Amino acid sequence: MAAALFLVFAYLVSRGAGTREHRPLFVLEAFAALLTWLVAVQPTFVKELSSSEPGQVIALVDTSRSMQVARGSTPRVEIAARAVEGLPDEVTVFSFGDEVAAVPDDEPLSATAERSDLGRALEEVALTEDLGAVVVISDGALTDLPIDPRVRVHAFAVDPDGELMDDSVVEVAADAMVFQRQVAKARVTVRSLGRGAQVIPVTLSREGEVVSETVVTLNEEGVGSVNLEFVERQLGRAVYHVSIPTPDGDAVPKNNSRAFLVDVVRDRLRVLLVAGHPTWDVRFLRELIKKDGSIDLISFFILRTNADLSMANPDELALIPFPTDELFREHLGSFDVIVFQDFDFGPYQMEGYLPRIRDYVRRGGSFAMIGGERSFSVGGYAETPIAEVLPVTLPPTTAGTRSLDLSRFSPVMQDEVARHPIVGLAAAPDESAALFRGLPELIGSNRFRGVKAGASVLLSRPRGGAPILVVGESGQGRVLAFASDGSWRWGVTAGGQSGDASVHERFWDRVLRWLARDPRLEPARLSTDRASYGASAIMRVRGVLRDASYVPRDGSVALSIVALDAAEVEGEAEAESAQVVRVISGEIEAELTAPEVAGAYRVVAREVGNEGAVLAEEAFVVETSGRELADPVARPDVLRELAERSGGSFHDANNPPALSQLDTQRVRHDGVQRIAPMAHPLTIVATILLLGAVFWLRRRRGLR
Repeated sequence: MAAALFLVFAYLVSRGAGTREHRPLFVLEAFAALLTWLVAVQPTFVKELSSSEPGQVIALVDTSRSMQVARGSTPRVEIAARAVEGLPDEVTVFSFGDEVAAVPDDEPLSATAERSDLGRALEEVALTEDLGAVVVISDGALTDLPIDPRVRVHAFAVDPDGELMDDSVVEVAADAMVFQRQVAKARVTVRSLGRGAQVIPVTLSREGEVVSETVVTLNEEGVGSVNLEFVERQLGRAVYHVSIPTPDGDAVPKNNSRAFLVDVVRDRLRVLLVAGHPTWDVRFLRELIKKDGSIDLISFFILRTNADLSMANPDELALIPFPTDELFREHLGSFDVIVFQDFDFGPYQMEGYLPRIRDYVRRGGSFAMIGGERSFSVGGYAETPIAEVLPVTLPPTTAGTRSLDLSRFSPVMQDEVARHPIVGLAAAPDESAALFRGLPELIGSNRFRGVKAGASVLLSRPRGGAPILVVGESGQGRVLAFASDGSWRWGVTAGGQSGDASVHERFWDRVLRWLARDPRLEPARLSTDRASYGASAIMRVRGVLRDASYVPRDGSVALSIVALDAAEVEGEAEAESAQVVRVISGEIEAELTAPEVAGAYRVVAREVGNEGAVLAEEAFVVETSGRELADPVARPDVLRELAERSGGSFHDANNPPALSQLDTQRVRHDGVQRIAPMAHPLTIVATILLLGAVFWLRRRRGLR
């Protein structure tokens, strides 16, 4: 600022002189002002000092799964191993894939990593002291590329031509969650390298059973997509396989199939309720089901039969005939639970449909029969296919009304079933038993001849122990027999007596959801922390193990991993030997190692022993045919570009250069040099002399 003011002042003075002879003085004054300013601010120049010297060399070897692909008859990983053997001993060798690891001298290279993260590997080795260069030995099929390599990279391409013939399932895009009994889609992308446009058949299968087949048309680039539809009827995890044929000369047969997993959930519980005639029990059960938004109820009340006399034209009647054929032939499989409530089948020509209901149950459906004067033996079911699936044996139909007991009673619950979710309505078993004892009495019940093997009696009469509520299984389905038509009293009557009318609703909600196999009500179940794992990954398994009466198990169980389809995992049925796990209060926790081979598996909990019964199981997928094998084509151009950007060189790993031919120099920083020219004493003296001369000349010319 002072120099600028001095310069302006000198200019004004010299301009005031008005003669040309003063202009040289002005130039001299400007120079003196500039020199004074430089002496005042003391500018300093910084020079960085460096020198070049040989640096340390690190080799990074790609061990991702794409390195399994053969160039000719030699796998890429073997070419990489030979290139490593040709490096001098002073070169430190690391492998990179999912992570960076040192390569032991006495172990062969294995290509098993699911990723080839070169960017992360270069970031880690760049921190090495005295690093001069990095030798990258790879096929160029990298999962993650370095954005800005901070080190010099010399690339050795194991497949410099990049030519490959391979058909593969590149991607399967399906929703992780699908709804039970609704059409779901999987979008499959197929790629053919080296064969161009063609038509390839695609197969969708579940546990070895073909679900859907179609063809995909590939474009000129050898890529095409197609949708495959499937309908899943079982809740929980379901594993599917997509596969294409393996042509001769296919470089990577493993990527011609791919497994995917979906979690099947229920959109709405679909219930068919058929009632023989209007009763209080029918009314209250229908109302509580209808108000539950998670249940889709289809109900029919029989108000007239085909034998009823009518003076009017049938077309003018509001009441329609019972749609027997439509319900039990066309739509039977769409229901989760079928309930016959005080319903006799005889007047509705249903005898021919009863075998279909029996088969529906044995294939995994659920059926419940509720008592009354038209149910069980009174309704004529004793010698029918329905009797084959019920959990009780019935008196002969000829017993008629003798199979009814019209006395009042309060049902009791045995201690061994107090934990069952249907009757375990309180926090503790003794509280649940007391809850049922305090409910209003039921009026009347059907008589059974006995209880079938494997069935459980949840409620019975207090005197004589006649069964009232019995549950069991038939084939893959669940069945329930409730001998009374008075459970409505647990709602309206109990509400009037105690103010709590919720037992009726909670009881039947548990009944329907247990019949429909709600996973939350299963006695035993396993879960894994993930649905899909990489090869040899750590799996965390948790489980709740209870017996059929829902009593927590104690002791030990054997956990093992089993292939869902042995053909999909190269003939391996058992992935690993059983691991014995301690059960504490019905719960287990364990860590297992996922198989190395791609495919669909299940983790199984069995009773300890060679023939241990299966207690619970859960499906999962080992995904090793991801991008590494789905798109295994070599990309030497990627390696070449990386080498050029980093100041390195590109070479064929089949004929690698000597290390001495590579630039491995590193730049050593020797510090900085600071230069301040205006701080020299002679500069300061010259500035003072120049200022003195300016003032002398001004006075001599008569300027102030």
